[in-house]
Amino acid sequence: MKSLKYLSYVGKFAGLVTALDGIPFVDPSVGVIVFAAASLLKDTANRIGDLLDDGKPNKSFRG
Repeated sequence: MKSLKYLSYVGKFAGLVTALDGIPFVDPSVGVIVFAAASLLKDTANRIGDLLDDGKPNKSFRG
């Protein structure tokens, strides 16, 4: 599950660069959306994994 962590970092980095207007011809608001989506997807995957791990939301899942 380390791939989830690395994909999240890549998504957050791309969103941050775009939000700071670092990529020409791309609206900075797209970067904010990408950053938020990467964070939301990572948290959702961790919560689902935690529930599937032992059935309790106790943060025992290590993604």
